[in-house]
Amino acid sequence: MKIDPLQAYNSLPKLPPAANVFNDVLILKKTNQANKAVSELNGLLRTLENPDIILEPLKVKEAVESSGIENINTTFSEALQAELFSTEKLSVEQKETKNYKKALLLGFQKIQKKQFLTTNDFVDIQKTLNIPHSGIRNLPGTRIGNSLTGQIFYTPPEGEDNIRNLLKNFEEYYNDHHTDPDYLIKMAILHYQFEAIHPFFDGNGRTGRILMVLYLTLHNILFSPTLFISKYINENRSKYYQLLKGVTFADAWQEWILFMLEATCQQARKTNQLILDILKLKNEFKTNVLSKLNLVYAPELSTYIFSNAFYTKTQLMAHTSIKSNKTAIEYFGILQEKGVLKIASSPTKEKLYYFPKFLELLESY
Repeated sequence: MKIDPLQAYNSLPKLPPAANVFNDVLILKKTNQANKAVSELNGLLRTLENPDIILEPLKVKEAVESSGIENINTTFSEALQAELFSTEKLSVEQKETKNYKKALLLGFQKIQKKQFLTTNDFVDIQKTLNIPHSGIRNLPGTRIGNSLTGQIFYTPPEGEDNIRNLLKNFEEYYNDHHTDPDYLIKMAILHYQFEAIHPFFDGNGRTGRILMVLYLTLHNILFSPTLFISKYINENRSKYYQLLKGVTFADAWQEWILFMLEATCQQARKTNQLILDILKLKNEFKTNVLSKLNLVYAPELSTYIFSNAFYTKTQLMAHTSIKSNKTAIEYFGILQEKGVLKIASSPTKEKLYYFPKFLELLESY
């Protein structure tokens, strides 16, 4: 059936797809590679001491990349700093990336609590992005195209009842624990379907990418929602959108699935290596710096330092047992004297410190 990009795609097929390409040799080979990479990452995640803390900057990185796909551009350094300060001190872009991480963590908390997600949960995730007119689209007129040329590429389904019906089907497939096809293939299928439904006025891309990594945690493929698929997509943005259209207009599932599997494979490997490099740097910090200092709160300091690459006295006291201004200032002074920390320009009167080696490592991936 020929699809008119100017007409609402109300006949969008429900899941699972009718296409019989998921046993394709190329897809199966790439699926095996991606599963191996994700399995290695998951194994590493399970060995981490204080995983929630050490993975914090990685989640910020995902927020930056996913927001960047929507042309919400901020540097990784700015996004890390946004974690330290209240909203009124932040740029619009910093607020957006901070909200993205909040939405990701909200979804993960929901999965940990009840082991499934519903349409209402999808809406809650989108609302946490703090987007105007949040919730399911209830008015016609949404079209996807080039804002400069006015060309329309796609018109998603219309009618709130129709959209909710499609989301109910999406929800059932999302929570289904059958392993045929493989979960990584299903993740790619689900991502296409969510973007094709386009259930919200805004925030569909970001919500859809959050749901991808949450899907892997829901089905115990990942221990924590830490996989930078958005970075690969951001680096191949034109191809990403082209392949999404290819599924809609040419039923080109094979190309789409292979792209998403490659994204998963590459980013799982890179994330794995990044975590190993962080652990190496942390060990060097403990061996070459902390072991030579007589600091009462050295273990807590070591943990805190690797929760972000930027620090303030207020945040140090909030996240450790250090409750004395004098002690906090003394610790930062010692680390600055040892060449570990430097002073950064701050949006407030409070001194802002950063760890150049750690920041450089995080930015290199």
